[in-house]
Amino acid sequence: MLPLRITLLLMLPGFLSAQKLNKYWIELADKANSPFSVNRPAEFLSLQAIERRENARIPVDETDLPVNPHYVRTIEANGVRIHGTSRWLNAVSVIADSSSAFSLSKLPFVKKVQYLGPHLKIRNQPNQPAKKRSSYTDYPKPGGEDNPWGYATLQNSLLGIPVLHAAGHRGRGIRIAVMDGGFTGTDTLPFFDSVALSGRLVVGRDFVELDSSLFESAHHGTSVLSVMAACLPGYFTGTAPEATYYLLKTEDSGGEFPVEEANWVAGAEWADSAGVHIINASLGYTAFNDPGLGHFYPELDGKTAIGSKGAAIAASRGMIVCNSAGNEGDGTWRHIGVPADAQGVIAVGAMDDSGNRASFSSVGPSADGRIKPDLMAPGDMVVVAGEKGIDLGLSSGTSLASPMLAGSIAALWSAFPEKTAAEITDAVFATADQALEPDNNRGYGLPDMTQAWLQLGGFNKQEAPCSFDRLKGELVVLLNFQPTRGLKVELRGQSDQIIRDYSVQFSNRQLPTLTLGNLVNLPAGLHHLMLSDGPERLLCTFAATP
Repeated sequence: MLPLRITLLLMLPGFLSAQKLNKYWIELADKANSPFSVNRPAEFLSLQAIERRENARIPVDETDLPVNPHYVRTIEANGVRIHGTSRWLNAVSVIADSSSAFSLSKLPFVKKVQYLGPHLKIRNQPNQPAKKRSSYTDYPKPGGEDNPWGYATLQNSLLGIPVLHAAGHRGRGIRIAVMDGGFTGTDTLPFFDSVALSGRLVVGRDFVELDSSLFESAHHGTSVLSVMAACLPGYFTGTAPEATYYLLKTEDSGGEFPVEEANWVAGAEWADSAGVHIINASLGYTAFNDPGLGHFYPELDGKTAIGSKGAAIAASRGMIVCNSAGNEGDGTWRHIGVPADAQGVIAVGAMDDSGNRASFSSVGPSADGRIKPDLMAPGDMVVVAGEKGIDLGLSSGTSLASPMLAGSIAALWSAFPEKTAAEITDAVFATADQALEPDNNRGYGLPDMTQAWLQLGGFNKQEAPCSFDRLKGELVVLLNFQPTRGLKVELRGQSDQIIRDYSVQFSNRQLPTLTLGNLVNLPAGLHHLMLSDGPERLLCTFAATP
């Protein structure tokens, strides 16, 4: 019996090694004999998703069909565990030892088996009980009652947000998916009281640990969410405080491996099915813990990496996809990452308060020569939610630039909910400060949501709204267009006589308001304000009472 015992002991280490679990990408050859049909999209898409596509005239096609469930069952019957599926890429991610995984290549419907990295142990307890939340009202208002953005005023103003908020467009009705590595504290921090208590903070799915516990693992997602969703008026208010947010965990904080790209795609598909308008992903992939799995620059062509292929499809489904460009601008890599290289994805670079590219912000072009990054947003020393109470912090990175832009686009889109993603992004790109001369440092530049709003039909009135205050002697006019230079205007009386003329200068990204003073003695009657340089144009008509 002794020889047998010795043999068993010698075999044991090899046996354990063979049983090491990893994650693998199983690409399938087809969707033959699928029980799903493009004629019955309600079986795999929500009503909101179908409506979004119909509005944009984007048909449901075979790419949208779920993976054939028979194939999934057959793969599982071969002794592996299903981690996720991708309908867009027609693939299954599995947890298995190497022998079991590569044996799947013998199945007639399997096209490719690819290693995605080790199966990391679950570190969090699943489904932690929800914490009680009550509205928080006791906080300082350094911005004053007339400034709802508080410490976020500068970063919001750089994107032209005050105009939209003043006009009542704060993201209402727009659904934003936030894909990140965790949202620690989001369930308790006062910044999110408003969005949570009104039912606009939706716990989606954890694609890493396959549960619904999201308020764990990392504060990164909380910081990202705060620049969009925070709402403590006068103290700290984000770019889209009235939007609805879907939280998705796709990033594994335990290590960097290609499986996270598969998780990214799974999260985007979930968001699409839920009818989301905008995806924000402050994530990017180039190098991994296993150097042999990293990407080389020629792969950044938008159609090679798993994450890039999935992101390109997401952007073609009537959603706006914002992804951080990357923070390698002053490193040896320098380039953008995956999936910022994908066609149709808005790769967002970071700029400082002066509009210059932050030195760390990754640059382009993509490997196939496309301009990257696409747009810029504040990303250097951005004010974010802290980790307890109403503490605030400063953070830098394209991880903050991307949600700054995503929330700003949500505010804009909420003003025109009937518009398609393409119509909204066209307006945003057209107003960027390098729209006519894009480059691979700042892309098309910093967009101006004020100008985009006006171009799309903001106000939509022939005359601008105005208000005359006899006691103050002031006429305040909210312009229905964005001046690009100084204006000359004439105040005329009832008989069209010129009472006074003015020259006024404007700054972009500020509320385009004319305030004309010294009118306490303005004669009673009907008056007109005319644009006098160039062809005459009536700005507004008002009555001055005695």
